[in-house]
Amino acid sequence: MQIAPLPKNESARLSALKSLEILDTPEEEMFDEITKLASMICDAPISLVSLIDETRQWFKSHHGLKARETPRSLAFCSHAILGDEMFVIPNAKRDNRFKNNPLVNGDPNVIFYAGIPLALDDQIKLGTLCVIDNKPRELNEEQLQMLRLLGKQTVRLLQMRKDRDKLEIEKRSAERANAAKRDFIAAISHDIRNPLNSLLGMSEMIREQPIPESIHHYVDHIKNAGEVILNLVNDTIELSRLEENASVLNNEWFHLSQCLDVYHNFFKQETKRKKIEFQLKNEISETVYLLSDKRKLEKIIWNLTANAVKFTHHGSVTCHVSLETKADENANLIIEIKDTGPGISPEIKDRLFQKYNEFVPEGCEISGSGLGLSIVKLSLEEMNGEINVESKIGEGSTFKVKIPTVWKREEFSPEQKNLSNQKDSNLPNFTTRKRVLIADDNELNRKVLKNYLKPLPFDIVEANNGIETERILGSDQFDIAFLDIEMPGKHGTEIAKALSSEKTRPILFACTGLCMPEEKEHILNSGFEYFMPKPYLKEELYSHLAEIAKKHP
Repeated sequence: MQIAPLPKNESARLSALKSLEILDTPEEEMFDEITKLASMICDAPISLVSLIDETRQWFKSHHGLKARETPRSLAFCSHAILGDEMFVIPNAKRDNRFKNNPLVNGDPNVIFYAGIPLALDDQIKLGTLCVIDNKPRELNEEQLQMLRLLGKQTVRLLQMRKDRDKLEIEKRSAERANAAKRDFIAAISHDIRNPLNSLLGMSEMIREQPIPESIHHYVDHIKNAGEVILNLVNDTIELSRLEENASVLNNEWFHLSQCLDVYHNFFKQETKRKKIEFQLKNEISETVYLLSDKRKLEKIIWNLTANAVKFTHHGSVTCHVSLETKADENANLIIEIKDTGPGISPEIKDRLFQKYNEFVPEGCEISGSGLGLSIVKLSLEEMNGEINVESKIGEGSTFKVKIPTVWKREEFSPEQKNLSNQKDSNLPNFTTRKRVLIADDNELNRKVLKNYLKPLPFDIVEANNGIETERILGSDQFDIAFLDIEMPGKHGTEIAKALSSEKTRPILFACTGLCMPEEKEHILNSGFEYFMPKPYLKEELYSHLAEIAKKHP
């Protein structure tokens, strides 16, 4: 018996084999199918995918053989990997290299052997695909050719497996990175929202006081700065969801004025402050309803307009909305935002929608965060929409958006007209006094909420930690309870879960800076009826309370 010498490139060969990370892995169907097919084609009882390491031949697939490995010194495959062509032994008992081999004279009685080396592109032989019989024989040319083809297929499977594993590792790494980014954004969002709630709420309280107009002006600046920070936090969360494909379309029927009323009032005030003109031209009839994602549509219009207002210091900003109808219920919603700002140079225009692309238009001293336009682009891709930009330096820019939508026409009933005339900012109409609990460990947050509730017939009790909140709710009856989520002593969700079994329990508002979608879902599932993100929006609060007032006046 002769022991096969080591290949000249043994070190590189072993390194390549180990890089596959395949040794001692479980059987896999794709390799087992190869060996089964090889046995059928060659009419051989045994077929192996054999890989040679330092001391053994190890079988990734072992059709017709129970063993998973044998010593390298006894392996026929150790000889096969020394050449480039098919290695064939018709009768091992008559071959001096093998006639005294224990694998020949004992189990599994290797008499006939044919193995094709499994070679990588750089001629590194990892092992063989081989067929074995316990009697002398030959293979015809067709069988040899088929075995060669199966050998090539085996090498492809080895490479595909490595690529698959590499992709899986990269996928897990990306998932970990996304989870870390998500956790970081959630933590930053929470930590910023809490002080912003105090800042925006207190600035509104100060503005309601009889103070000089100059002080009002300063307070407006504080409020605007706070809103810029809040928008930046919201944009960061939105962009994160869009990048992870975690954002989903939520199509609903709505009247466009639901989007445009608050939008128009807000930018009317913003442009007035900057001493420029703002115009909204809505050509869509009040009887027309659209089926689309209302929240994403609002975000697109607001971001584009905010950008135009930010960079326009003289002249005007115009929003033109129209509907391009087709023969059926399908249509295109057309939105044009035009400004008389400094314009956008061609080189900036080409990278306008790239993430974190800060740009400073000519003649401007402020730059963008690079988030708003990225969100617009990603949202439009999700909605199958498109955006085009036309701009001239020194004359201004026009952003034209086209979004596919479905439309229908419905006349308002008298009751609906009545309801549409009632603005959300109107106070909720409670006819009986209500007992209300405000639980928050932050005194300023409690003050802001109390100020919003001051005009209502509410008897308010306060608590500043979770333990006290639970005690108060257990000893007295309340109609409504505003609970901070992360209170010391007891988490707000724990309190809500404990109340879920009570027959008479207050209507629960979750007041929190935890605003990631999964956080909101978890909080609402713990037993809260309403979710109030910080900083509080008075209109949103009154809208929720108006809903409660209808059921419990």
